[in-house]
Amino acid sequence: MLNKRLLINSLYTGAALGFVGFVPFIFNILVARTFGKETLGTVNVAMSFCLVLTVFVTNFFGTSGNKFLAEFRGRKSKESFKLIFFIILIVPVVILTFLNTAIFWHWDYIAMKFSVQSNLLIPMVCYIYFRSFYIIFRRIFYGIDLVSTYTINEIVSDIILIAAIGIVCWLRLPHLLIQSYVLGYSIFTVVSILALYRNYAAIIEPLHPQVDYQTKSVLIDYFKYGFITMAGTASSTGTGYLSILFTGYFLTSSDAGLYSSVLAIVSILMFLPRLVTQVLLPEFSKLFGAGEENSIIYTLKYSFWFIFIISMIINGFLFVFANEILSIFGNSFSSGDLILRVMIPGVFIRMISVPLVTFLSGTEYVIYPNIGGIIILIVSVVAWAITVPTYGLIGIASGYVAGISIGIGYQMVMAVIKIRSFNSRY
Repeated sequence: MLNKRLLINSLYTGAALGFVGFVPFIFNILVARTFGKETLGTVNVAMSFCLVLTVFVTNFFGTSGNKFLAEFRGRKSKESFKLIFFIILIVPVVILTFLNTAIFWHWDYIAMKFSVQSNLLIPMVCYIYFRSFYIIFRRIFYGIDLVSTYTINEIVSDIILIAAIGIVCWLRLPHLLIQSYVLGYSIFTVVSILALYRNYAAIIEPLHPQVDYQTKSVLIDYFKYGFITMAGTASSTGTGYLSILFTGYFLTSSDAGLYSSVLAIVSILMFLPRLVTQVLLPEFSKLFGAGEENSIIYTLKYSFWFIFIISMIINGFLFVFANEILSIFGNSFSSGDLILRVMIPGVFIRMISVPLVTFLSGTEYVIYPNIGGIIILIVSVVAWAITVPTYGLIGIASGYVAGISIGIGYQMVMAVIKIRSFNSRY
């Protein structure tokens, strides 16, 4: 039964993440071929600024929400589930409003420092709202095991988003590129709200009232996990966005455009880790909440060797054909092949670490992946500050690999240690 559910969720997730990876890939190709490196770099710097802000909100409420919704479903704890469900929906609105107000009041300074066009204020504010809830709703659907519903929502909104990007490029309207994303994310958000409203009664029905329910205890556990996750996972995830901001700050918009094309390829490679994470995290949390430790160990071993073999094949192919692959963005982008090859070892390490890191996040060892995430950020930023002014984009790629190697290396070592401890206890 466990293997069947994992397989079905993996298929749905694979279909959805195929579109998730396809959208930025197509976006970068169309913008690169239509408008060139400079426009591609300028737009990606603007969106990276937004993503650096949203990644903290989405990791606090989305990732922790995913874990606790699944865990309380496993325990059939009705009151705890409802409390977390409504916190995830309501509190982010307040925080995002505060962030956007701060951006509004400091817009002239932000636009000048990051070379963002002044007319992008409203699109960026909307992007921050809808991108955040796009991620949060995605995590909710996995936490409540409505993966098929999420998949349909994802595919429909992504098709509309791709069509909007195509029309904007065809009409050569670069000032509407960010609005294309806003359209897709807003459609996903509205459809998700309707889906949750329609399914809420069925979601709650199997859960039982709690005899010893304590709101304060649930909130402490949730916010403790949320803050730890936000500090670590957001640091790790935000490193990619910060790398674009560093490129835009120290180098040129054209350099940022070239680097964006490399990251577009890397994001495709992250398809498999994202699939594994989104399937395994709620599964580990649910099994942990239900006390099925043997199933956790079995699932971990199976998923690790599967992703290791696949990662070897994918990264080997990319290393050999890096030049040809980057040329799809245009002939001038093939010069980024060395940058991509430098980054491949870091990508491989990140891919094979996913089952181990997800095991830590989904059980009682969440502190360790988040310490690793902070290490990634610190090492990468220090490396960029030292190498980028002298070595340019090679410095950006080297800093990325250094942060990944040290930070994720720490996470993998801790996972192996805790698996042995976990196995001996249970």
